[in-house]
Amino acid sequence: RIYFQIAGASLLGVGVLLKIKNNDIQNFIPDKYYLGLPPLLLIIIGSVIFITATFGCCGAVKENTCMLTTFAIILLTLLIIQVAIGVYAFLMVGDTQDLKTSVKQLVEKTFNDYNNTKVAKEEFDVLQEFLHCCGVSEPNDWRWPGGRLPESCCASKQNCTIISNDCYRQGCAASSYRWFKNGLDLLGILAIAIAVIEIVGAIFALCLSSSIKNQIRREAYA
Repeated sequence: RIYFQIAGASLLGVGVLLKIKNNDIQNFIPDKYYLGLPPLLLIIIGSVIFITATFGCCGAVKENTCMLTTFAIILLTLLIIQVAIGVYAFLMVGDTQDLKTSVKQLVEKTFNDYNNTKVAKEEFDVLQEFLHCCGVSEPNDWRWPGGRLPESCCASKQNCTIISNDCYRQGCAASSYRWFKNGLDLLGILAIAIAVIEIVGAIFALCLSSSIKNQIRREAYA
């Protein structure tokens, strides 16, 4: 059962990390894709798995069939919830072209307001620093005199120009889309790995529960 506790703690940690990292890019992902939902689900599922694993450990140590059966039922319930969430997420981002277009529109909107509002400037600078990107599609989007670029377009953050060796060449629209898709791929891999662990755990718990019941029956007839 220690493996389930480790898995639960790992999911919880990944969820918290994603929650922190997503704050830098959440304004550039359309609201309908619920960027804040995956980290929250990881935190909740990780916490439930960790607590449930402790519950299962107690059942195994005390040879309590009721606790073991409950442990298995909770794992299978989590599995069903994960599958439902996975199907929903797949349907939500099934149209990749729509996602790309929506992300680019949000990036362009903030880019166009860069010189007009302090909020837009701060948000776009954070985006460029976080994703190591520059402009909407490329650094040339800035069109500043002398080839100058915002300091956030260069790794050194000093005297940044279009010809600087450390200038980021990737556009922020493509980088934002790739970040979001990579995050979904990571969640998919985690979901599959945890699902396998949950299935194995539920089977072992039910087998152990059945074995304990049989042992009790044999002792009763002995």
